[in-house]
Amino acid sequence: MTIKAERDPLNGITTLSGESMVFHCNHYNRFLQLVIEDCHYIDFRKILIESAAEVAFRQLRRHFEENPECDRTRVAAEIYRFCGFGNLPFDTLPEAAPSEFRFLESASHYGMALRLNYGKRSWPGEFFDLGFTVGACSAIYGVPYSGAMQENAISLGGESTGIRVFRDDGHAWLFDLPGVTMPALPEGAGEVPSRHLGGHIDEEGIIAAVGGLPLLGDESGLIPAFGVHLTRHYADYYNLISFRFESELKRAMSTHRYLAEMLTYEYPVLFQYKKFSHLQGEALSRTLLIEAGHICGFNTMGGIMRSDAWYQLVVPMIRSKGDWIHGVVACINALGWGIWRVHELVENERLVLRAWHPYESLGHLRAFGQSDHPVDYLFAGIGASLMNLLYTADITEKPDLTLEFYYHANRSNSSFWAKQTKCVAQGDPFSEIVVERGCL
Repeated sequence: MTIKAERDPLNGITTLSGESMVFHCNHYNRFLQLVIEDCHYIDFRKILIESAAEVAFRQLRRHFEENPECDRTRVAAEIYRFCGFGNLPFDTLPEAAPSEFRFLESASHYGMALRLNYGKRSWPGEFFDLGFTVGACSAIYGVPYSGAMQENAISLGGESTGIRVFRDDGHAWLFDLPGVTMPALPEGAGEVPSRHLGGHIDEEGIIAAVGGLPLLGDESGLIPAFGVHLTRHYADYYNLISFRFESELKRAMSTHRYLAEMLTYEYPVLFQYKKFSHLQGEALSRTLLIEAGHICGFNTMGGIMRSDAWYQLVVPMIRSKGDWIHGVVACINALGWGIWRVHELVENERLVLRAWHPYESLGHLRAFGQSDHPVDYLFAGIGASLMNLLYTADITEKPDLTLEFYYHANRSNSSFWAKQTKCVAQGDPFSEIVVERGCL
């Protein structure tokens, strides 16, 4: 069979069997997981595993309903591999629903990504893999499953990851999940303007070229590209884990008087922020989630702007240094994140980005309703990193994207920071960030 994702040019959203799918790299995936995993005052395993089970179950249930004669185990295995998650052998499942089954995963995106972290892990980290397996088996057989990871895991330095699934009526909630729908949007949200800056950059040509790249899982189920490992991931997986983390952290901080102070020691990244002492509740979670966006912008966008494809396709269109921003935003519009527009660019001073149909706001509206604060954390983090890559550092010189260079680019006295000024999840027709120096 052939797995194919469909991109809607009117909203920039790419779907696969009803689920919105977005490209992200191993650095973003591992850092976002660590943001959630490092908070020992919330049930992070529940957030990570159940969110993965939810999106996988929804997608496969819809696919099976639309294709009742398909080979269910083969579909689950091919979607997992196609998206770059690794290689889960669903084809070894028996025809009848087993009471228990064990998988041995020989390649795992998350397992490999988590090995990039400093220090040795204390527990297996392939929570997404486990959640996908639970959701897939429940959809394949029409009965609820739960699961657990075995002691052997790629994330712990092993050669494979062991997963055990077993019947569990406590997971019957999966079958009550509603289907995925586009949430009701504010008035004017569908009126996406044409590009009025950097018009000489052929955005449609860039989108077509990126769409033509073989960005799908190889024989091992991995997608090496642009110096990173990509996934075509579930937008709502990111949304569910981010907003559930935000909610749980806020709840925990309301019941633990000194939790904010304690968390500054559990999250070493906070020491890179000069005024972390004011980070309470939503401000703390917002800082951590935006930092994941900084990591993504630096590694994925930096990798794109160092790639041969960039120099072959985009650089010939460039007339000024600011065109690097216009060019990379055109690339971003091929990733399924919505439609971004450069509203204002003052070179080396200020960037205003607007996004229509941003996947974070859409996910919040879909699962949690309207928000009382801005929630487009990835959007903000990417915007700041783009300006830092170009003007605080100089990506045009093809520097190595090392950790030391990351701190040079994003944590100098002259670094750029983003402030979100409009948000679709708050009722605005588009989301907007303003990026300037020193505006944390």
